[in-house]
Amino acid sequence: MTLKKIKIINVFIFFALSFLWHFLYDWFPSFITSVFFPVNESIWEHMKIIFGVIIFGSCISVFLMNKFKVKYNNLYVEIITKAIVGVIFYLLIFIPLYKLLGENMFISITLMLITYILVEFIGYKILSLEDLNIKILPVILIVLSYILFALLTYYPRHNFLFFDEVNLSYGISTKK
Repeated sequence: MTLKKIKIINVFIFFALSFLWHFLYDWFPSFITSVFFPVNESIWEHMKIIFGVIIFGSCISVFLMNKFKVKYNNLYVEIITKAIVGVIFYLLIFIPLYKLLGENMFISITLMLITYILVEFIGYKILSLEDLNIKILPVILIVLSYILFALLTYYPRHNFLFFDEVNLSYGISTKK
């Protein structure tokens, strides 16, 4: 199996994991799951899906690359770059569409799939580069990102990104 095939498979893995990620906090509510999975239907909380699925799904990709002895470089850089670019890309496209059209599940899911295709293309390019020998910084960025997710789950900003239109609340602290 080639790196390109693994990246294509990963798009489908990411897409399938997204549906699981959406419900894990509801099934197993706790502080730990509140950090990694969305606690409400706000736009911001759904960025945990993209970020987390890319991080976790990339571990599956590593397993496949090692199993099939596929050569790769820059794994840590690839993972954090994909996760951050995925969230930013999704928000840059989604927010104008949301402001214009309102909530539309078809648009949300389609954009998520396009986001996963884009980040796996970027990941393919990063893994194919010469070794950048950067390992600790991406790990620190992942940890800091989850600290930010936790803080904004428990202390959300009061704007449209953090507003849950289903429950008419912000974050987890105001959830009934």
